[in-house]
Amino acid sequence: MEEKGYHCQEVQQLRKFVSKLAMEIDVKNMKLCVMEKRNDKLSTTLNNMVMEKRKLQQDHAREIERLQSVILNSEKTKLELEYQRQQIELRAEEVDKREMQIKSKHEKLDSLMRELEEGGDEMQCLETLNQTLISKERITNAELQDARKTLIRTLQGIADVEANSIGIKRMGEVQIKPFRDACPKKFPSGDWEMQASELCSSWQQILGDPSWHPFKNKVVDGKLQEVVDEDDSKLKELIDKWGEEAYKSVVNALLELNDYNPSGRFVVSELWNYKEGRKASLKEAIEYLVQRLTAKSMKRKR
Repeated sequence: MEEKGYHCQEVQQLRKFVSKLAMEIDVKNMKLCVMEKRNDKLSTTLNNMVMEKRKLQQDHAREIERLQSVILNSEKTKLELEYQRQQIELRAEEVDKREMQIKSKHEKLDSLMRELEEGGDEMQCLETLNQTLISKERITNAELQDARKTLIRTLQGIADVEANSIGIKRMGEVQIKPFRDACPKKFPSGDWEMQASELCSSWQQILGDPSWHPFKNKVVDGKLQEVVDEDDSKLKELIDKWGEEAYKSVVNALLELNDYNPSGRFVVSELWNYKEGRKASLKEAIEYLVQRLTAKSMKRKR
C-alpha cells in the first residue's frame, strides 16, 4: 500500500509539473503571437526564406536521386554530380546566411521597439513642451502684430515725417506721378491733374479685381516662380498708351498686392524704411519715435 501511495504521489507531482510546463508554454506562445503580429513583414520574409531553403533541399534530394540513377561508373557523371552537389550546397549556405541576417534584423527591431516603449514618457514630455512653445509663439506673434498696428496708426498721425526716415508706405497703391508726367504728351491742353487722377484711380480699381491675375509660371535660376505676364492684354495696352514709367508703377503696385494681400487685393499700410527702401522693423520704428520725442523735448527746454 505504501508503494502504491508513493506511486500516486509521483504521478500527481508529474501532472503538476506537466501542467506548469503547459502553462509556461502557453505564456510563451502568447508572447510569440504578439511578436509575430508586430513584426509581420519580417516574419513573412523569414518564412519565405525557410520555404526557399526547403525547396532547395527538396530539389537537392530529387537531383541526387536523378543522378544516382545515372551510370555511376562514368567519371564524367561523377564530376557533374559533385559539381551540382557543391552548387546546391552553396545555395543552401546562402539561404542560411540570409536567414541569419533576417533573424538579426528581427532582434534589432525588437530592441528598437523596446527602446521606443521605454522612451515613451520622454517623447510625451517633448510633445507637451513643443505644444507650449507653439502656443507661446502664437501669443507673441499676435502681440507683435498689435504693436506694429499701433506704430502704424501713430506714424500715420505725424504730418512732418522726414523724407529719408521711417514712415508709412501704402503697399499696392498706384503712384500718380508717372501718369501726371504722361498726360501733357497725350493732352496738350486740359486739366492734366484731373486726367492723371482719374487714370490712377481707374488702374487702382483694376488692381483690386481678384479675377484679374496677370501672372505666369516661369523657371528662374532653376526654380519655378510666379512672374508678371508681360503679354497680358491690359498691361500691353498700358505700356503702349501711357509709357514705361506708368507701366512700372502699376506692376510694382500689383507685385506689392500679390505679396501683402493677394486675396483681398486692397491697399495695406506698412512700416517702411525709406532710406534703405525696405520694410522697417519694430525696433527701427520705435527708435525713430523715441528720437523725435527726444528732439522735441530738447527744443522745448531751449
